[in-house]
Amino acid sequence: MRAAAGVVLSLFFAAAPGHTAAPAPAAEGKLYAAAGKVDITPDLKNERTWLAGFGAMGRRPAGVHDPLYARALVLSDGERTVAFAVVDAVGIFREDVAEVRRRLGWDGVKKYLFLSATHTHSGPDTSGLWGRWPAVSGVNESYRQRTLDALVGLVQGLAAELKEAEMSAVRRDLDPRGLCADSRDPVVIDPELDAVQVRAKAGGAVIGTLVRWSCHPEVIGRKNLLISADYPGALCAKIEDQTGGACIFQTGIIGGLMTPDIADGLSVAEEYGEMKRIGEAVADAALGALKDAPRVSRAAIAFKTKTVRLPVQNSRYLLFLPNLAFGHRIFDRDGRIVGRGARWGLALRHLFFFPLAERLRPWVETEVSHVRVGALEFLGIPGELFPELAIGGYDGRYRFGHDLTRPTNPNPPRLTAAPKGPYLRDKIKADVGVLVGLANDEVGYLMPDYDFQARPSRSMEPRMPGTHYEETNSIGPAASGLLLKAYDELLAP
Repeated sequence: MRAAAGVVLSLFFAAAPGHTAAPAPAAEGKLYAAAGKVDITPDLKNERTWLAGFGAMGRRPAGVHDPLYARALVLSDGERTVAFAVVDAVGIFREDVAEVRRRLGWDGVKKYLFLSATHTHSGPDTSGLWGRWPAVSGVNESYRQRTLDALVGLVQGLAAELKEAEMSAVRRDLDPRGLCADSRDPVVIDPELDAVQVRAKAGGAVIGTLVRWSCHPEVIGRKNLLISADYPGALCAKIEDQTGGACIFQTGIIGGLMTPDIADGLSVAEEYGEMKRIGEAVADAALGALKDAPRVSRAAIAFKTKTVRLPVQNSRYLLFLPNLAFGHRIFDRDGRIVGRGARWGLALRHLFFFPLAERLRPWVETEVSHVRVGALEFLGIPGELFPELAIGGYDGRYRFGHDLTRPTNPNPPRLTAAPKGPYLRDKIKADVGVLVGLANDEVGYLMPDYDFQARPSRSMEPRMPGTHYEETNSIGPAASGLLLKAYDELLAP
């Protein structure tokens, strides 16, 4: 697993995790950068693997269509450093992120790891949700450790290769028709495409290109039995071929549910064709936007993070509370750690004395983050945020020719109860403000509480009429409000 060499751009770490107060503005410094990737494709002969992303059980892969990678762009101003790392995986949990940070020795004061997942639905189970049987983990511990090893080695190697660089960053709206659709009312599709490119100061060779776009990597459906990075893999392959530098893809705002705009009933071979089409179309749009973008070689860099605790309100999650502890620590309402025996006790109590009393409800801890590189800002979102919470659109401005609510929906959302602006994207003052989903954690769908509809039963089934799948894979209706409040604090002047 050798990391590809590249150039590095410098970044300034502003506050330790859990702190919200911003430091004094840093002086602009020279930019340094390095970018690269390392192969993390499962060894199917020696690592038992279950594909994640669809249904309640995993699928045994029959082979590999295209490789999976861990990728990173490391930025530094000579004093402080940040690594934007991404894995081709359905998700990565907070405890995994914490382990990589510990092994790197990056304590969040001068060095910060911003780690996200592409959310491919054709990669191995990394979340413990897609095993041989429902509610049985499909995570291969050997593969998990190998992936974390790869991340540590990649970031360490790139941090040792930093070179003076210059950067360009652009924001464009990309018409999603034919690329991405919204499968849940109201139809709100985030059109924003963000692209960042770093070049060597000497010679101008491309070191790395970062692209952020919002759509589920599920062009390849549940019939597929081959490992694939889905369209982010095709996107990065195109950019790397065109530029010679590494490509880092960040997933954007994909809850709601943002799904590829492709025909129904395609064969697996046709799905692979569509995967390539969508990935390359987004790659071309990003490269086109960057073509004449101005470059900067100096920037002031800062970051801050905040720890947030969220109540576990999902009835299914309470039934399988011991499984939820994979990747997360569980707390009681007073902030005390809930041990393994107590987790089983709560799950059994919820099963036999449904519902679990409010005072006994567990909580999980997650993280929100804000990184600034000159005029460029990144906001880390630890799950799959609904686009309307990020950009609004309840007035139909982001429906792109579709009905805002489908005439066939027997239970449309009550838009009169929808939250009013300003919305999260409005609160980021930077022109290029990159909202990154599945960042530093994965807590599921982050939904507007006004439209959270689920049966008051252990299984949350049958689903409510209309499009209400996301509730069953959301930690609960309170999570989005708590996180949005944390972002208000994080972004406060």
